[in-house]
Amino acid sequence: MAAAEPLREEPAPVEEIYYRKGDIDFCFLLNRRHHNLRVFDYRVGNYQQKRDFFDRIARSEGLRKVFTVVEKQDSKSWRSVGFSREGAIPGYFRTADAYVMSRVYTEDGDPIQGGAPKLSGPSTSSKDKDAGATKPRGLSFDLVRDLARLDATTQRIAIEALYAPFRRGQFHPDLGLHGKMGKKEIWLGAETDSSFGHAKVDILTPPDKDAELPALRFCLRTLLDELRKLDTASVFSLCAIDMPLVNQVYADLGFKVTARLTDHLVRGEEFVGAQLWHRRLSNASTPRLPSFI
Repeated sequence: MAAAEPLREEPAPVEEIYYRKGDIDFCFLLNRRHHNLRVFDYRVGNYQQKRDFFDRIARSEGLRKVFTVVEKQDSKSWRSVGFSREGAIPGYFRTADAYVMSRVYTEDGDPIQGGAPKLSGPSTSSKDKDAGATKPRGLSFDLVRDLARLDATTQRIAIEALYAPFRRGQFHPDLGLHGKMGKKEIWLGAETDSSFGHAKVDILTPPDKDAELPALRFCLRTLLDELRKLDTASVFSLCAIDMPLVNQVYADLGFKVTARLTDHLVRGEEFVGAQLWHRRLSNASTPRLPSFI
């Protein structure tokens, strides 16, 4: 009898990879689930060499998109080698805005000439200035900081929520809110960054109908209040452009669209654009110093 072939492990949905050679030093998140790559660039310069490197990865991995988040002066250099500015994240670097620079590819792996196609989306405005202020009857919730539980929950619901991690280190929120209302389960998450005073928030259980929105608004408002306690100055979220109820919740809580990202997410076999929603929680521009300083 022939020996059984060893089982091949499936590649991880998201992988963090470091690359350093000469004057080039960067890290990137390879997101196989959403067919994109997020670049963390640690040194200025060599933009064409970097672009060619990413083009090769995009072709070999079948990626649709490579993107990076940089300060204004660096965005011009990325644009000079074929990246497009798809919007901004205000206050991302605490004292400076970030610009999302992207390079989009065809199914054959060729960069789209002329840059990323512009994505248009519906104009969603707030319908209730006091959204989320009142706790709906029957809603219970608790804040979750157990990383193992947050990791397991994110893995379980990531596909339906179109969840895409944005930072290095861990590919799940480090602060969550778990709510229950009847049989309906609610999960929200936040990826916090104390260095820059911002957080990415996610609605991990998208609502199915309008009746679920009051509870979701209250839970999101509660999570934002908790982030304020952590000296979080601003928050942002990525939401599929064709999820009107989720987009409405962000609008109702005072978020504004500051970027539209072409082919940024994948649902099934289809590429989906995303809106980046942003909201300031405070006007603080520097970290709070300890009392003994």
